[in-house]
This record gives sequence, structure tokens and C-alpha cells, in this order.
Amino acid sequence: MIIQLENISKRYGFEWIFKKVNCQFEPGFRYAIVGPNGSGKSTLLKVISGGLVPTSGKISYSIPHQRVTDEISAAKEIAYAAPYISLPEDFTLEEFFRFHASFKKMKVNDVSTFLEIAQLSKHKNKYIKNFSSGMKQRLKLSIAFLTESQVLLLDEPTSNFDHKSVDWYLNMVTKYANDRLLIIGSNQEYEYDFCEKHVSILDYK
Repeated sequence: MIIQLENISKRYGFEWIFKKVNCQFEPGFRYAIVGPNGSGKSTLLKVISGGLVPTSGKISYSIPHQRVTDEISAAKEIAYAAPYISLPEDFTLEEFFRFHASFKKMKVNDVSTFLEIAQLSKHKNKYIKNFSSGMKQRLKLSIAFLTESQVLLLDEPTSNFDHKSVDWYLNMVTKYANDRLLIIGSNQEYEYDFCEKHVSILDYK
């Protein structure tokens, strides 16, 4: 999928978060949206995902050799993980996987394989509300990595991670992101140093 931003701007009240972003994200490349904390990286990712409407400008999605698709159809091809995305707290881990797999095609067919890859097997029957912040982040990333989608959006992917979990994240990128359009929002270089293209949010202030 190709994602085209044309003069995208976003404002909250009287404050402009970014102005006139012109950028094309193409399949086969890995992109990093970089900038300091509070600079608007997360807001731009939300706009790219279709979950946030820009104040002005146009965003379009197209699949090579097909006509431009609408936002609802595009959303089916986007997997998104971020620390601020909520999880259903009253589900167990197994229940959540089965719920998600009921409306999204997964790269794995059974919950045991998913749990093994996520390294969460021993928490199979634990309620998500009892997870630590690091476990919740690992679950969000696992769901995003293992969902069949053309586009993978990751915002602050190693938030609440220790060194061992960071290694797990980098391994997941290698295994499950190479054949997708990958866009990462981050100010931590180790999270995105494998990205071929960088977009600085500060260029659009």
C-alpha cells in the first residue's frame, strides 16, 4: 500500500502541531518519524492510521495496480501498536487473541504459537488488567506484528521495555516486518536505526 500525505496539517485549539506535511510512504521501505517528545510524532501516526482527522490537507491510500481505496478499506490493511492504545482489560490473554483473530487474519493460526512467539505462554489465562505495563506493550506489539497487513505502524515500540524485551522487539522486526510498509514514531535511535528513510516532524512546524 502507498500512503500519500498532501499538505496535511493538524491543530488543537490555537496550537498547530504540524503544518503542510507532504510525504509519500511506499511499500518495501521502512520509515522513522523522528523528533523530541511532544513534537507531534504520535499525532501524525494517528492521522496516517486514519484514526484522527487532519485539520486540513488530504491523505490517500492506494494499492499498486488497484484504484485508490477508501479509509475503511485501508484500515483493514493497517496494524498499529502504541502505548496509549487500550486493551480489553477483562479479557484473558487467550480470549483476547481469539477475539482479535475473529476479525483480523493472523500470521499464526493457533493461540499456542502466538503465545510462544510473544513469550507470554505462562500468562495464557491471566486477565489483561493484571498485566504489567511491559507485558501489555509486548502484547500490543505481538498482535500488530502477527496480524496480516500491508502496513505496520509502531509508536514508541519499546516503551516500558527492559534490555531483553528490546532484543525481542528487534528480532520481531527482522522476522515479521520485512515484507511490509513499516512506519515507526520514535526519538530512540535503537528503535529505528534500521529504517532507510527518516521524516523529521520539526520540518513541519
